[in-house]
Amino acid sequence: MQQYLDIKKGFAVLVVSCDRYSDLWAPFFALFKRFWPDCPFKVYLLSNALRPDFDGVENILSGRDISWSDNLIKAIDAINEEYVLFFIDDLFLCAPVDTKGVQEVFGWIYSHKPNCVRMNCYADNLPVENKPDKPFNALVGMVSPGMNYRVSTVLTVWKTEFLRSMLLRDENAWEFEINGTRRSDKFDGFFSTWRNYFPVVNCVIRGKWRKGALKKINALGISIPANKRAVMSPAEELALYLKERRSYVLSLIPQRYRVRIKGLLSAKGVF
Repeated sequence: MQQYLDIKKGFAVLVVSCDRYSDLWAPFFALFKRFWPDCPFKVYLLSNALRPDFDGVENILSGRDISWSDNLIKAIDAINEEYVLFFIDDLFLCAPVDTKGVQEVFGWIYSHKPNCVRMNCYADNLPVENKPDKPFNALVGMVSPGMNYRVSTVLTVWKTEFLRSMLLRDENAWEFEINGTRRSDKFDGFFSTWRNYFPVVNCVIRGKWRKGALKKINALGISIPANKRAVMSPAEELALYLKERRSYVLSLIPQRYRVRIKGLLSAKGVF
């Protein structure tokens, strides 16, 4: 019982956003409440100046939008919990969360004090680069130095103090994942779960709704504000699909050959 109380107090959920994405907040939290109604952790929303009123959500204001990392640094400095679970504003829950399973993983984190645990990216149909490379136990596997995307902004539990030390000003989220992965190679304590604990749909890509995601959200009975955000064209959807397939194929190639192949394809104008 005491460990449960310590876990509840020691973990928080941070929804990383900014005012430009405020149209996503209402549908995001409507589905969050529906599919994780028994979330036992404090929930924060990071924004710039807007202060929405969602039940059970505490606002953190970053002020002027300088960069993704600058905004996040202000959020981390305002959070007292030892660990924080990253949620991104355009990842909407689409099925119930297994709270008991999440608490089991959080209990392991509480006992072992890792730096980082990814909780959603290792289903069997995902690229090899997104899987842990070494067994640890039935809950998690190790993600060794040198693995691609060792650092993630997506549904990852971070030790708050360690995350703060990893952040550099003036980086966007993509740069943090790429450059942060290189910086992380100096450290141990990176893990991933063996299964997906948060069923989500990625709704917005490069500022536009994915048509399939929008259809799925509408089917869940969630009303999306009209004319607030553009929808991807068929050509954009096709380009995204081809990019995802290309990344999957490359992930099947051993890491030592992947950089060379990417360089050759780039020289031929494929990338």
